Amino acid sequence: MLMSEKKRSMGVGGINVHKFYKTATILLLLIVISLPCMGSASAAGHDNSTDNQSITPTPGISVTPTPVPTPAPRKVFNTATAGWSVDHESITVSNTGKPITIIAWIEERSQSVTISVGANESLTVSTPSIEAQNGQVVTFGFEAYENGTLIDSYTKTIAVITSPTPSALPPESASIAGVVVDESTGKAVSGATITFRSVSYEKTYPPVKTGSDGSFTSPKMYPDVYTMTISASGYQPASLTTNGKITGDATVAAIGIKSISVATTTPTPTPTVNPIDSWVSLMYNPALCVGTVSSLIAVIAGSIGIYEWMERKRREREGLSGQKKDDGPKPPKI
Repeated sequence: MLMSEKKRSMGVGGINVHKFYKTATILLLLIVISLPCMGSASAAGHDNSTDNQSITPTPGISVTPTPVPTPAPRKVFNTATAGWSVDHESITVSNTGKPITIIAWIEERSQSVTISVGANESLTVSTPSIEAQNGQVVTFGFEAYENGTLIDSYTKTIAVITSPTPSALPPESASIAGVVVDESTGKAVSGATITFRSVSYEKTYPPVKTGSDGSFTSPKMYPDVYTMTISASGYQPASLTTNGKITGDATVAAIGIKSISVATTTPTPTPTVNPIDSWVSLMYNPALCVGTVSSLIAVIAGSIGIYEWMERKRREREGLSGQKKDDGPKPPKI
């Protein structure tokens, strides 16, 4: 039994068929895998032919960060429009650049208001109100800042001249309340800044900000018609005038502001891997090719070891089976 199995495995001429096929398969795999390496060696040999040539190293590129420019001084105050009005000083601001912040003070800097002026916007700003007597000397000032840098200022000292029969100012008893919303979605806009300017008294009141629900309430102001300026981050500035004189606590309709559209970018598609490109890269990269071949040889060697172990176990099982058949009880001779 064992001899017949061995003869079948030996084949013609005493050649072991299993070992022949196994050796031929390994040689074929090594030849296929070595083709890129041969190209790599050729490319490497071609590159080595230029080793004797002098190579000038490329100097490193130094990256210098672009500094943030400091805002340049520019004129924003129209001094020809400056003038005293009853209890405060006013001046017109013409902003032809980026958004700026105006600080208007009178007598001392602690008596001041801060007013925001948008880009390319003109606005009349006022100092806080004081009770000034006829002939009283008053000092006031206006300062314009862009990104925290002072770009223009106007300071002056005057003697207040009042009429012999000055008209009494009305009490500041009016207020305006409302809500600011996104014009497209109708959602509340929080953090928006609203500035109120009296048309008749030419007084600009300190700005207020909207709450989380978009609501706002102005300070107490003179009964008058008011111009309201609204600004918010991510939105276009808006301006409106009240429909008539505000005499008490008034509530205006919801104020819609337009958002600034943001350009969307098209995502870059992920490139697909081309097998031909991978094969060419192996041919022209000797180090990568050798590493790939070494890894494949290790896998093949491991597979051969597993195959031989399984083959040995199979033969052991067949040998045990044949031995049991030979050692079985024989029938008695008659």
